[in-house]
Amino acid sequence: MTNGGTRHYAADEIVAPALIALKAWYDEARGSKSMAAFDTLPPPHELPGPADLALIEVAGDGRYAYLAMGEQYRRTAALKPDADGVTRETRPVVRQHLDLAFEQRDAFHVSITRWDGPKILQYDRLILPLTDAEGSVSHLLVGEVFLRVAKPG
Repeated sequence: MTNGGTRHYAADEIVAPALIALKAWYDEARGSKSMAAFDTLPPPHELPGPADLALIEVAGDGRYAYLAMGEQYRRTAALKPDADGVTRETRPVVRQHLDLAFEQRDAFHVSITRWDGPKILQYDRLILPLTDAEGSVSHLLVGEVFLRVAKPG
């Protein structure tokens, strides 16, 4: 997959231990339902890898507004608030991943190796849809863990 001049490669298996634990929490929280409910979400500091997490509110118009971001997620996402003070997702590849989790109403995971200038970045991204009382996807819980940063050669 490409985004401008940046190349992306994806794999299916979750590698980051914090994301494996987050997926286990999600599966337990959803029980026999296809998705976990937003109201089952504990305080973020009680979830696995809270520094690598973000909570996103899904707007009906296709916008994704960040309600909370852990320190590491905030640093690596490098997103800035809009004029209204709300931080929204603007990165095209991340928006595609959020769209997939939202539309498929299922957990979405991707492991990516990205060549970004002189660096090679490897990370896992896990997106978990959360429902409102009516069963509609209202929020997305995102975990993103950098596995390795290297320079080629």
